[in-house]
Amino acid sequence: MIKKLIYVSLFFVTLLHSAGVDTDKEIYNIDEEITVSFSNLKGQDNEWMAIYPAESSNDFANIIAWKLTNATEAGNVVFDTLAMGNYSIRVFEGANFVISKEIVVDKVPAISTDKEIYMIDEDILVSFKNLKGQNNEWMAIYPTESSNDFANIISWKLTNATETGNVTFEALAKGTYDIRIFEGADFVIEKTIVVNDDAIASGVETTKEIYLTNEQIVALFENMSGGNDDWMGIYPAESNNDWQNMLQWEWIRGDIFGMKTFEPLAVGAYEVRVFFNNSFNTEASYAFRVEAAEVKVLDITLEKNIYDPFELLHVNFENMEGEASDWIGIFPVGANHQQQSAIEWRSTNSLIDGQLSFNGIEAGAYEARAYFDNVHQKTVAFTVREKEPVRVLYDDFEDNVIDPRWVRVTGKDMTLLNVGATDLAVGHTQRQLAVNGQRSLRTYRDYRGGLNHSGYYFNFGNPDANLKFLQVDMKIGESSHVFAFGVKLNTKFGERRVEFASWLNHTLPSGQQIIRGPYGNVLAGHREAFMVNNYLQVHPGPSDYYVGTSGVGGGSNMFVHYKINIEEKLRLLEPDNELLGITLFTTSGGDYDNLALITH
Repeated sequence: MIKKLIYVSLFFVTLLHSAGVDTDKEIYNIDEEITVSFSNLKGQDNEWMAIYPAESSNDFANIIAWKLTNATEAGNVVFDTLAMGNYSIRVFEGANFVISKEIVVDKVPAISTDKEIYMIDEDILVSFKNLKGQNNEWMAIYPTESSNDFANIISWKLTNATETGNVTFEALAKGTYDIRIFEGADFVIEKTIVVNDDAIASGVETTKEIYLTNEQIVALFENMSGGNDDWMGIYPAESNNDWQNMLQWEWIRGDIFGMKTFEPLAVGAYEVRVFFNNSFNTEASYAFRVEAAEVKVLDITLEKNIYDPFELLHVNFENMEGEASDWIGIFPVGANHQQQSAIEWRSTNSLIDGQLSFNGIEAGAYEARAYFDNVHQKTVAFTVREKEPVRVLYDDFEDNVIDPRWVRVTGKDMTLLNVGATDLAVGHTQRQLAVNGQRSLRTYRDYRGGLNHSGYYFNFGNPDANLKFLQVDMKIGESSHVFAFGVKLNTKFGERRVEFASWLNHTLPSGQQIIRGPYGNVLAGHREAFMVNNYLQVHPGPSDYYVGTSGVGGGSNMFVHYKINIEEKLRLLEPDNELLGITLFTTSGGDYDNLALITH
C-alpha cells in the first residue's frame, strides 16, 4: 500500500511539472505563420524545438525548421509558413525527445473586403485566396438571408480561373449583402457587408485629455472599415504621417469598434490617428497631452519625538503602496527587520494615507518602521522617557468605613474584614501574606440555579485618562464567595466594560483545564447583575485566583497583587479604540484591598 501511495504521489508530481507544448491553431492556412508556446521546460541552453513531417523519425535530416527556446522555461516561438501537409512540432533537451504537438497545414479558401461598411456611392473591392483556380469558380452578391437561387443574384463575376485575386463590384443600394463564392453550383464561402446611405465617420479618442508619464494611453475607436489591415498609431502633435514619425502602433484587425492600450509616453503633445487598409490616410485623429507624474515619497511621522511611558503612539503615513502586504511596526532600536522582532506591528489595510495607533510601551529608545511586502522602506526614531508614576489610592479600608463610592447593585451587603494586605510595591500577580489588623472589603457572590446574581461597583468618578493601570490586592478565597472583577470605561468609541474571569484559565488540583467561557453558564446572571446596555467583554483572569490555589504558597492566607494595563486589554478587543478614563471597578464576589489607579 505504501509503494502504491508513493507511485501515485510521483505520478501527480510529474503531472504538475511536466513539459508542455501547444500552438495557437490546430489547422493552419498555407500563408499563416505558426506560433508555438512552451511551458515547464528546464530553462537550459540545450533545449530546442523543430518541425518534422508527421510520422517521420527524429533524425536531424528530417527537420524542416528549428529554433532554440533561449534557455527559458516558458515562452513563444514563431515559425514561417509551411506547405500543405501534416507536421509534428517536437521539443528536445539535447538529443533527448521531450514532447510533441501535431498540426495540419491546408489550403483553405478565404474571402475579404476592403471595408465592412460602404456608402451607397462606393465600389466594393473583394479579395479571395486559396481557390482551386478553375474555370467554374465564380462569386456573386446576394441580399443577406436570401437563398442561393440564381434569381436572387444582384451582381456576379468570374474569378478568372485564378487561386488568388481581387474583384471589384459597382456600388449598391442601401442594405445588407452577402458576397458568396461558388465552385460550379456548390457554395464555398461567403462574406457579409453593409451599405449605408449616410456617411458614418470613423472616430478615435483617448480616455483622458491629459495623461501622466507613468500612465498607459487608452484609445477608443469606432466606425472603422472592418478590414484586416486597419491600424492605429500615436504621433507627435503636428507631425505628418510618415512611418518614421510614428511612436507606437497597433493593428485594429477587422474590429469596427474597440479599444487599444499603449505604453506610457514622455512629456509632450501627441495625436492618436486611425487608418484604413494599411494606408497612411488619416480617417480620424485625437489630440492629447502627457505631463510629468508627481513623484510621491513615502513618509511616516509621529505626533511627538518623546513620549511618556505607556502613552499611545499615533503613526501617520503617506504614500504607502496601498497593498495588503504593507505594514508598520514598532521596534527597539537595533532590532532586525523581521516582523517577529517588532514589539507590535499592524497592517495599513491597503490604505495609501492614514494613521495607525500602537499600544504605549515602557521607557526606552524605539523606532517606527514602514515596510512594503516585508521590505524596509522608512524609519522614524522616538524615545519613551523615564517618568515617576502617578498613583491614586482610592480605598485601603484602614478607616474601617465602607466608602460611599462603593455601591451594591444586587447580592448580600458588603462587609469589612479584620485582615488585609500591606500596600507594598510588589509585582503583578505576586503574593503577600495577609496581615491581621489590616482592613479589606468582602463582596459575595449569589450563586443560585447556575447563575450568579450579585454585583457591586466602586465609582472612580472622572479620573485622568493617563491613569491606565488598575491596581488591586485580592485575597485568595474560598469559591463560596469569590467570582470575578472588572472595570467600566469611557473610550473613544463609547462606554465599554472589560471583565476578568478566573474560570477561563483556572485548573483543578488534578490538572484538568476548565474552559466554560467566555461566560460559561453565568452569562445571563452577569448581565442581570450589572447595568444594562453595556459592551461586555471577558478576558481570562490575570491569574487563577481561587480554584486550586487554597493551601498553595500560603493559600487562603495570601493576597495576590494585580497591576493590569486596562487600555492594552481594551485594544485586544478593539485595536483602534483608546481609553479616556476608568470610571468603575466592578465585582461579583471577592475580598479586595488597596484599590488604586496608576499611570504605569
